[in-house]
Amino acid sequence: MNIGDILKNRYEITELLGEGGMAFVYKALDKELQRYVAIKTLKPSYVGQESFVERFKREAQVASNINNPNIVQIFDWGIEDVPYFVMEYVEGNSLTQILAKKKQLSISDVIYIGSRVANGLHAAHSNGLVHRDIKPGNILITSEGRVKVTDFGIVAIQNESSDITKTGSVLGTATYISPEQAKGEPVSRQSDLYSLGIVLYELLLGKPPFEGESPVSIATKHLTDKPEKLSGKRNDIPKGLENAILKLLSKNSTDRFKSAEDLRAVLIQQNSVLKKQETQESLIDLANPSMKLRFSISALLVSLGLLFGVFWTLSNVFEELPPDGGTLITVEIPDLTGSDQAQALKDLQSFGFKVGIENAAHPDVPTGAVIKTQPPYGTILSPEGLVTIIVSVGPEAFPVPYIVDIELDRAIYVIEQSGFKVGQQLEANDNNVPRGFVISQNPASGTKLGPNSVVDLVISSGPSKIELGDLNRKSQEDAMQILETLGFQYELLDEFSEDIEMGLVAYTIPQAGSIVSPQEIITIVISLGLQIEVPDLIGLSYAEVEEALLELNLIPAVSDGASGNVSGQFPEPGELVDPDSLIEITFEE
Repeated sequence: MNIGDILKNRYEITELLGEGGMAFVYKALDKELQRYVAIKTLKPSYVGQESFVERFKREAQVASNINNPNIVQIFDWGIEDVPYFVMEYVEGNSLTQILAKKKQLSISDVIYIGSRVANGLHAAHSNGLVHRDIKPGNILITSEGRVKVTDFGIVAIQNESSDITKTGSVLGTATYISPEQAKGEPVSRQSDLYSLGIVLYELLLGKPPFEGESPVSIATKHLTDKPEKLSGKRNDIPKGLENAILKLLSKNSTDRFKSAEDLRAVLIQQNSVLKKQETQESLIDLANPSMKLRFSISALLVSLGLLFGVFWTLSNVFEELPPDGGTLITVEIPDLTGSDQAQALKDLQSFGFKVGIENAAHPDVPTGAVIKTQPPYGTILSPEGLVTIIVSVGPEAFPVPYIVDIELDRAIYVIEQSGFKVGQQLEANDNNVPRGFVISQNPASGTKLGPNSVVDLVISSGPSKIELGDLNRKSQEDAMQILETLGFQYELLDEFSEDIEMGLVAYTIPQAGSIVSPQEIITIVISLGLQIEVPDLIGLSYAEVEEALLELNLIPAVSDGASGNVSGQFPEPGELVDPDSLIEITFEE
């Protein structure tokens, strides 16, 4: 498989994401749905081995039957040179990658990850599937913080006899396999729970409970060694969480949690413990002796509950003894945000709540997933209290408002008040739209979009400014046409010119080369003709004066006779005068 290849005339390979022992994983563009997907292909060296091809095909089949937000979804599969299947593209990192950067995770992160993996495993187990390879590398955290379990390549189907997953074969990763896997015995859902316990242990301490020089030595420790207590390595781990993990790591599968759902319930409760621990401690310190007695009774009930696999913590179980001597238990509403409707309903009903369901549009929460609950999570209710699940129906579409020709600040306000976000704000010159006003919008007004959708704007930076060209010596008509074409307004002035012929442009205001906007008025100065420099006529005879002036289109004017030589003149020599001007001459007497 190469970058640029297209599978099924639909999936264009864009990059190699990773490689495992028997498969490559690529990023690809689904050209029909215009979305990115991940494509897993069997390595060519295994294509001729029927057992590997069958296992690969099996992974696609079994995983595609699981519809759960914590399981990577399978969309399609087929064979083109090599077997492949198309799955959900998860943009994020595996727990292996995260642990490489951050050796230990916070208590709340571990509880969150554990509860979500347990939710995914519950879905797989409910479909009769055992994953058999739960490890950090097969647990993905998306860029949005969602947890996804992937790689069902060695999945076992309960009560099925198959050469692929036959008893006596050891499949899985040595660090995370259960004791029964290490012995080659049949696996069960408790085998996955053991592996998850190893993962949670590693997330808390930065290393798994059992390490060795070889896979065989590690597998042996799973059979013989007890894990060290977590509290001896890290002092902030809640006792209830430590007990739950050690229960998962029981050598005998029957001593572990009965189901992934039981584990998930415990982790949800532990999350509540974590949130309320400081408040609890403060309240207990203030309590009177009788209140402390009640606390002790509650703690005893917690211990009894743990023995029967039902883990109630003080943060979500609080006893009050009513006058009749009965017992009222109040329960904290768990955080169900992002859970699918069916699972959330089941979770709440397991706590004894009455459940109502309402639908609401939401731009970010997938259809069928829980947006929130009413009352919100963390609220303490009696078991028969009503909890309403608000379920997403996807984004609701609203029309985009018309904001063209509106000042930018006002346009932003209108967009945001309409439930949208302002995207790009590009600037462009516009001769008709004032600076700071909207020229255009994308999408156009009236287009229906979901809330928080982006509206891009083009904002006027005012008229475009250009360099005024040289109009000097152009005819009046030509100059006027040029300015009109450019969108300029103009006015005309007449003026004699020293060197510009009549009817031609002498100069403009602003002058040629100036940077101007089309809204600026240009003054065109038209030449009335050449001006003439008056010659020096002193000492000349009348005949000489007449010849000189007539040659320059000037007229001699003699007041007192024309005998002798010129003794005076007006205008003075060197002055500029218009053509046909009179030059007064005075002769000697």
